[in-house]
Amino acid sequence: MIAPPLNASVSHHMDLARYIRGAFPDGLTYKDAAQLCLSLYCSTDGLPEALKLHCSKDGLAEVFASLARHGFVRGDTLLSSLYGANFHDVQDKGHWIEVIASLFKMGNTVDIQSGRALVGVLTANNRMERTREP
Repeated sequence: MIAPPLNASVSHHMDLARYIRGAFPDGLTYKDAAQLCLSLYCSTDGLPEALKLHCSKDGLAEVFASLARHGFVRGDTLLSSLYGANFHDVQDKGHWIEVIASLFKMGNTVDIQSGRALVGVLTANNRMERTREP
């Protein structure tokens, strides 16, 4: 068995980041980014199969940290304390791991309605791309 190149997981994570940026070209507020992260961790319904594999805790944490480092996550991060993530900078992978861990620590951190709306925009982007293919 041939091992995948060292940068294989990074490129897939960047594909997920590019996919998210494509659906939300103006970026997301911190609250919306956190809700999208939580929603993708809970369910990958509607995502392309190749991207579903990268919606693990570590994968999503890497993607959202990268998005934050590139200015995609807008506004203040005061709400990070609601997720127990205020001990890490929003640009750090540890921050997003804490956001996801809040599901297990606090249990009430997912805004189901907001998450569904954000995933709806994300998956609508996928449906539009598929209809443009020859």
